[in-house]
Amino acid sequence: MTRSLGQEGFGEYTTALAFLSLFVILSDLGLHSLMTRELSQKKEGLPRIASNFFTLRFLASLFFLLIGVGAALFFPYSGEIKTGIAIGAIGFLFLSLHQLLLGIFQKYLAMHLTALAEVVGRGAQLFVVFLIYSYVRGPTPHISLYLFIAVTSAAAFIIFVLSFIFARRYIKFGLGFDFKYWARILKIAWPIALSITLTLIYFKIDTIFLSFMKPQDDVGVYGVAYRVLESLIFFPAIFSGIMMPILSQDAASNMARFREVFKKSFRVIAIFAFPIVGGGVVLSYSIVNIIGGEEFQIAGAPLQALFFAVGIIFFGNLLGRAIIALDLQKKAVFAYLFGVILNVGLNLIFIPKYTYMGAAWTTVATEFLIVVFLFWLIHKKARVSLDIKNTIKAAFAAAFMSIVLFFLVFPITSPLPPLKLIVATLGGGIIYFGTLWLVAGTDKEGLKKVFTR
Repeated sequence: MTRSLGQEGFGEYTTALAFLSLFVILSDLGLHSLMTRELSQKKEGLPRIASNFFTLRFLASLFFLLIGVGAALFFPYSGEIKTGIAIGAIGFLFLSLHQLLLGIFQKYLAMHLTALAEVVGRGAQLFVVFLIYSYVRGPTPHISLYLFIAVTSAAAFIIFVLSFIFARRYIKFGLGFDFKYWARILKIAWPIALSITLTLIYFKIDTIFLSFMKPQDDVGVYGVAYRVLESLIFFPAIFSGIMMPILSQDAASNMARFREVFKKSFRVIAIFAFPIVGGGVVLSYSIVNIIGGEEFQIAGAPLQALFFAVGIIFFGNLLGRAIIALDLQKKAVFAYLFGVILNVGLNLIFIPKYTYMGAAWTTVATEFLIVVFLFWLIHKKARVSLDIKNTIKAAFAAAFMSIVLFFLVFPITSPLPPLKLIVATLGGGIIYFGTLWLVAGTDKEGLKKVFTR
């Protein structure tokens, strides 16, 4: 996509999808997290629960996306971006429904099936994108823009259909119109909905501000860096989603076990977050060179900043799920509201002067402060403790790996060829896990329990 569209075209692609994200966020209503909790804590009436949640999510997504498409007409965007928003809305509807179904897979610890749906859908998308890249080029790049967004929507449809089929293996759900139950759902869900809405607004608002204040070229550069972040944080989201049913059950029945599961989960997150941050900062310029080529080389700088945000979000995913398991979502609203206010204020101050670098560091600051606040809430309610000793060992091993990589690839602003980047990544992993093993920073039995369960 980056090579076909260039900085400006990829900026338009990024703007269209970021704009739609704001409206699909509004349609979430906290339904995904609440359905996961409801299914995890109850043993009867599961088809009724799933059917009503599914219907409510469908209608909410359709309503808000239609508003989004209409609202785009009044924004100072080009005709290409507005058309792209209309095409992309179809895909966002299916992605919204697919996200809700994750709650069923999380309950039954069957995330391998949703992973299969993702791989098939994205694999088909990659294949068609390559065909467009190979055969649709020339003086009309907006045609490629429309095709890329259409293919993204088609991939979302494939993912949803497969997820729907797989989910019905466990719960035979369909459409449900129990309006009294809807009222109960919305009454419980509104704090979760508000928290998620605030979280994802500050997660996406920087791109929207960039699209208003700076040329689409800057949005394209930032979009490449942000795509790396969005791809990486999918993994802790999946892991935390798997742990949420267990945390929810323990929070309701066995707080001592909740603390133990949370502690071990935090350790797993730390083991993988630290090397990703350290290695990512060193290899950022090489990564964006693979993604976008020389035209997007300058995206290495914002990506270095965003790798710090990636590490923080790794922990934030787990903390956010624990907040819901402990029924602390009302108190967490204030943390997310503070995050939105801070993020908007800092973006308005720093984007005009520092463009995408201002947006990147604002993301880091916002994520860090919110994670601190969420941990304080969890500790206050559940008295959780952290495995500080092993966390420090993981940080040390990551720092050592980063120093070795830095001298091996110096200067880091000169991108490595693809083969050397693969070797450097694998070598960094060996150095990190080898060092972690030497300093006894891994709990083999604990990790085995987490990954097998």
